[in-house]
Amino acid sequence: MGLSRQNGPLTGLLRITYYSKENGESVRQMKLADEADDPNDIYRTNVQIGELNALNACLAVIKFKQLRGFYCETDTPFHLLFDIADMKIVGQKEVG
Repeated sequence: MGLSRQNGPLTGLLRITYYSKENGESVRQMKLADEADDPNDIYRTNVQIGELNALNACLAVIKFKQLRGFYCETDTPFHLLFDIADMKIVGQKEVG
């Protein structure tokens, strides 16, 4: 989760990314997420964002259940981004 506050309201992205043992290194090389926490990230402060934590967790659990065969999975993205400002989800389907 990456959040920022500029001129008032919070904005940012929620992210889930899945990779297998076989494609983990190629996904890592894509640099889809920072490998270190930004010390200025608003998420590190005591801001109350329980609903964003819950949504991010739900997206990750849905992906996990797809991988385990509980939910149908037909050509689903391995990488999802949810933009808080416009409430859109975009995904990337191919690794590499």
